[in-house]
Parts: sequence; structure tokens; C-alpha cells
Amino acid sequence: MGATAAQGWYLFLFMVGFTLGPAGLFALGWLAALIGFAMMAVALGGFLSIKQPVNGGHMSREAPHGAQSAAKNF
Repeated sequence: MGATAAQGWYLFLFMVGFTLGPAGLFALGWLAALIGFAMMAVALGGFLSIKQPVNGGHMSREAPHGAQSAAKNF
């Protein structure tokens, strides 16, 4: 299963924030830490906003495509 472009950008934003936040606390200063933690919050909010339920939130009662074709072979 591949990732979308939005997932990639939010992951990148999270990784930069995760690096900048602690680095700001220990070496770069509180402003860098706040920016890093804000980037992490934006990334996590972005992940939640692009999450979509499978099949509109309903469980599919159909068998997966591979299972149907395997059943037809028997």
C-alpha cells in the first residue's frame, strides 16, 4: 500500500519538528523548541485530517479480490 503526497509531507514536517523541538530545548533556544513542537502538532493534525474511513466507514461483506478469484479456480 503506497503513501499519498500529503502523507509524505506531513511525515517530513513531523520529522523536522521532532528534530527541532528537542534540539531547541537543549541547544538552540526556546523559540526553536516552540517552532519544532508546533510543527509536530500541525503534522499530527494533518495526519488526522487526511485519514479516511475504508468504504465510507462500513465494513465490506465482500471477500477480497484475490480470494474471489482463488475460489473460482476450485
